[in-house]
Amino acid sequence: MAVTNTQQGVITEAEFAKVVMLTSDGRLVPARPLADDDRRDFEIHIRRHFLESLAVQLKTSKVLRPHGHSRLLQINFRMAAPIVTDKRLWYFLAHFDVKAMRFTDPVFLVPSGFFHKHAIHGIGRGKIQMQFKASMEPGSRDMRSQWALPQAQLGSRILEILEDLARSAARGQRASDLISLPGVVWLGQPGLTLSVKRRRAG
Repeated sequence: MAVTNTQQGVITEAEFAKVVMLTSDGRLVPARPLADDDRRDFEIHIRRHFLESLAVQLKTSKVLRPHGHSRLLQINFRMAAPIVTDKRLWYFLAHFDVKAMRFTDPVFLVPSGFFHKHAIHGIGRGKIQMQFKASMEPGSRDMRSQWALPQAQLGSRILEILEDLARSAARGQRASDLISLPGVVWLGQPGLTLSVKRRRAG
């Protein structure tokens, strides 16, 4: 008897959480939100650090499609509008080998901005059809290969993303603090920001 889609979801979510914790040496804490209204299967934060978290949506397949001499991961699913893109929302896409009882390398960790731009495949019955296709072969040069990684590196990659988010938030806070200083005017251009102090009259 085949594993049902519901069982597949439970199994792969548990496997994802296991891999994330083990490959980050326990630094990452994946937690399931009580409601998945925002299409988040997990909220992940660094243990004892709560300022930044990463939302991850899981999509997996039990089969790989033959494509010439290579194997292709293809995942189709539907989403209700509106589609929300955020730098803190990423997609984890992988093949789950039922016999081996594990994910197959490589797995894919894709930012929502890239995913939503390239995965829209059509609209039907009031929902948006999404399709993800990626080669599973080493040395692949398709556009999605930049997001491929061995699952042994999944924890370290998520740590990098969270640390980048924290640095970005810190820069934004410093800029906000400077803008609030009296006598300072900020002039901005794309890629360039200048601070100019007003001269006191007299």
